[in-house]
Amino acid sequence: EKPMRSVTEYIRSPHQMAAAKLNRQQQTKEQISAKNFFRQAEAQGVADIFKSRVENALGEEVDEWKVIEYHGDLVRKALLKIKVSDSEYVHVFAARVARGESWVCRYAPYKSDEDPLEQAEEEYELLPERSHCGERFDVSGCHTQMDGCSLM
Repeated sequence: EKPMRSVTEYIRSPHQMAAAKLNRQQQTKEQISAKNFFRQAEAQGVADIFKSRVENALGEEVDEWKVIEYHGDLVRKALLKIKVSDSEYVHVFAARVARGESWVCRYAPYKSDEDPLEQAEEEYELLPERSHCGERFDVSGCHTQMDGCSLM
């Protein structure tokens, strides 16, 4: 199950900005730790959406799948650095127009710990879409037809 989306603030005026900063500064270490924990879980949840597609693109299953670094709001844009083995990382750039829309995903394979996350979309390769039958099923008994898929 997906973690609950954290509450964000809509800021219109400089006064609201100052009040928001003051509230952040007055948070306890426990509150900050809890926010970071849930934000990390949210980033991991976004990354998990793309795991099977990345594995298919790489042509192999990965040993690990752990988000190490992330940027973006994780609703419309996500930049993710994902550890896939002891010394190898995959960078993922995902974007969508709005919540509920499909993600357009790009990836950069064979990265190291030192490689920074690139902000530019053109630095990533387009991640192929799912197969016709999907990734969540055992498709060994799947017979693809022009109009769909059936599992036996």
